[in-house]
Amino acid sequence: MRRKEPTPGRSRDPPVRRSSRLQPEKVGEQVSREPQSFGGSRVTDILSPRESIRAHRKRVEPARDPSPSPPRGPLQSSEEAEAPEDSGQTVLERDTPLSGFGSQAESINSKRTTTTKMAATAGLTEHKKTSLHFPFQSPFVRLRRLDVPQEEEPSPPQNGAKELPQPNIEWEVVKDKRARLQVLETSQPRSTKARPQMQRRTTASSQGREENETLALGQLSRAGIAARSKAPTMRKADSQAGAPHKWAKRLPYRFVLCFLLFLLILGFGCWFAWEHGNPGSFLGLVGYKAWKWSSFPKLWNEVEECSSQCSLVLVESIPSTLDYEMLTPHHPSIYQAWMDLLGGANSSVEIAAFYFTLRDSDVHVEDPSSKQGKAVFELLRALPSRGVKLSIAVNSPQFSEYDTDELARHGADVRYVDMKNLTGGILHTKIWVVDRKHIFVGSANMDWRSLTQVKELGAVLYNCSCLARDLHRIFAIYRILGKDGASIPPKWPADLAAESGLTHPLKLQLNGTGGQLYLSSSPPALCSSGRTSDLTAILSTIEDAKDFVYIAVMDYEPQCTFCKPKRFWPVIDDALRTAACDRRVKVRLLISCWKHSHPAMFIFLESLRVLSYEPLRCPIEVKLFVIPSEGEQPPIPYAHVNHNKYMVTDRIAYIGTSNWSEDYFTRTAGVGLVVNQSDASAGTPGQTLRQQLEKVFIRDWDSPYVQPLSKHRECSRK
Repeated sequence: MRRKEPTPGRSRDPPVRRSSRLQPEKVGEQVSREPQSFGGSRVTDILSPRESIRAHRKRVEPARDPSPSPPRGPLQSSEEAEAPEDSGQTVLERDTPLSGFGSQAESINSKRTTTTKMAATAGLTEHKKTSLHFPFQSPFVRLRRLDVPQEEEPSPPQNGAKELPQPNIEWEVVKDKRARLQVLETSQPRSTKARPQMQRRTTASSQGREENETLALGQLSRAGIAARSKAPTMRKADSQAGAPHKWAKRLPYRFVLCFLLFLLILGFGCWFAWEHGNPGSFLGLVGYKAWKWSSFPKLWNEVEECSSQCSLVLVESIPSTLDYEMLTPHHPSIYQAWMDLLGGANSSVEIAAFYFTLRDSDVHVEDPSSKQGKAVFELLRALPSRGVKLSIAVNSPQFSEYDTDELARHGADVRYVDMKNLTGGILHTKIWVVDRKHIFVGSANMDWRSLTQVKELGAVLYNCSCLARDLHRIFAIYRILGKDGASIPPKWPADLAAESGLTHPLKLQLNGTGGQLYLSSSPPALCSSGRTSDLTAILSTIEDAKDFVYIAVMDYEPQCTFCKPKRFWPVIDDALRTAACDRRVKVRLLISCWKHSHPAMFIFLESLRVLSYEPLRCPIEVKLFVIPSEGEQPPIPYAHVNHNKYMVTDRIAYIGTSNWSEDYFTRTAGVGLVVNQSDASAGTPGQTLRQQLEKVFIRDWDSPYVQPLSKHRECSRK
């Protein structure tokens, strides 16, 4: 029998079994059944048995991987997975084709197809189930079988003589909805050293191959069952292992948020300690409700428009012992102004005063002149019954608390401010705020003598809500300090900030004439943000004067009067000397003289007056205003004095509540009203506050109740 030469490239074909000696015609029949293309090589010839044995013996075994691996059958090696770099799917390496004859090859191919499907079902794509060695470790994919009805297996052809079906053992990415595998978990590739890919070939005979296939089929079945049984356990373990990892990712963010919150709370505490000092001040602010939701800006609410058309009236109290009938000008009385304000009050009346003695019960004497004070007191007591809220801030301690206690019993809210404990001074303010529209600022105390026995001067502004709202903020500070255990904070809340000041005055129409005005306050510790201190307002007014400065105050002392020991304080005195001697501004001082005047005051006044002598000739003049008593029996204490506290220049009018010494500007609470109508003065004679106040000063300066400074010893003894 003629031998056939081996076909090139057929070294990988399995040998033909020696025991099967087939007739040439049967061999040709089987060759016709074998696939024409198998494993990339086309079968052209089939060797004879002897030749195939020789070719098999000459085959060189490839180098094996030294690492141990479990024994595998021919089918197991043919179904190893190889993961490409660019995808997370799993594919299987092609197996070396098996060659067989007749029904034996057909059965082997059928087993291969069944084994391949079971391997896919059992999850043999796990990295640990494969024993191939790749140049690098690829990511693995964990799969789960879906509940999809299996398709019917294609039945092998009945006619085995035609051809054997070629098994499709290559895994591909399934993208249709009928996919039977679901990705459960993927791993990240780990970089390893590249190793050459080793291929393993089957050297067993066709007889041993059947046994190995049967053994591999059983191993695959057991592996699939084990993989399915371990899948829930592995997923649970992976979820438990992944929980700390997720918490570890969240932990830094939570730690950072907690740390930022701690810094925010710490910063707020430091800011509050810096701004508000001790907890007592905070409790005082909260008690007054200075910090509330309404204090925050509300952009959706319209701010109440200010009534720019204000009406200003200059009011006075002229003692009955003064004959002013022939002297002009005449102004409404303070008593009548107070009665009008109380009679027209609708919602609130707020009063800050040094003391309350509207009835003569403090002196235990029935005096006819106390009738006006009693009338004012009756209206005040009736306000709560009319639905009008009466709020009072008064200095503590009081000489007499009869009036304040009576008002409190009838519904008034009375606060006693211990200024001596807070600043070392007193609450010397005299202000009214009615319905947050009308105000009174002046020298008159809430005393029956201030209406009939003491010369007083003040200003009433009607329908001036902007200025009334600003004055209410000063009153609110007094109310805060009237709480038990209150203290002065380093900085007042923003809702108490000044709405007017030297640098930002209110521009209003006063009696139809345009002007600029603002409120000043003392001491500086009670000045909220933007508030001009009373001393600064006085100094700026003196410095602004071009022609004259007229001053009418009860006490003028360039020293700290109530300090122990007393000290020299020439702040205002230096400003007056500079204005007179440097700028040649005419300076006139009208000072009160009565039995409570300090003797040192007249020495300071004398030092100013001597500047008018040669050769200096500084335009400074000083006079004393004396109110006769006419020998009342019994005498009324603290009466018959010129209690005015105002200043007027050629440009500005100033009405205050403080005497002019250091104590009243650094320790004692007071308020000043500053009005500038210099731009409209020329066109509206007699209408501006400055012009009215100038006429009042000239009237008193030229009155018969003025004496020269040299007579101070006589008037101070009376």
